[in-house]
Amino acid sequence: MEKVTIDEVRDLIKAESGRIKPSDLFGAEVLAEDPSVKGLIETETRRAVAGEYAHRKRGEEGFDKTKGELEKQLNDLKAEANTLRIATATGKVRPLYDTQKTARKLTEKQATFIEGRLEKFKPIKPEDVEKEFNFYLDSEIDEYGKIAKLMGIEEKASGNGGQDKGGGTGPEEKPAAGAPENKYIDPAKNPFIRIA
Repeated sequence: MEKVTIDEVRDLIKAESGRIKPSDLFGAEVLAEDPSVKGLIETETRRAVAGEYAHRKRGEEGFDKTKGELEKQLNDLKAEANTLRIATATGKVRPLYDTQKTARKLTEKQATFIEGRLEKFKPIKPEDVEKEFNFYLDSEIDEYGKIAKLMGIEEKASGNGGQDKGGGTGPEEKPAAGAPENKYIDPAKNPFIRIA
């Protein structure tokens, strides 16, 4: 029997191209272990993995970008809704003040003082506007009391529900005619003055 050379085998396969496949001559295990086939498989696998990675990365970047835009829109809408709730709550301040003015029996001067500063009140939590306004009103009444005291204005509670008609300190009482104006110079009140 004569030896067949590799060149003769190649010529035969070329002549029969289309009908003879490498898998007809060798099994799948043998072909998979061939270094040239193995290298080709590894290259194609790397290419497929890289393509999938790139595709997923593009998808993730698009997702991250869309997610960021949606989160920004959501935060903007929340801020806008909160601003509108605060504006609505601020609109309730005047009726709350009118109710509290009557309930607390504020004097005319207190009411004038507070009304001039009413626009400074800005609610923090719109749902707690009444509670916050009561705290604000308490602090404004205290502030008025401090300023009135510094200015020498006395608020006297009278039988008219706390309303002060005159305001101020009022006129000084004059001593009776002939009596000394100061108790320290009146011999009847000061034991250190001797009448001889």
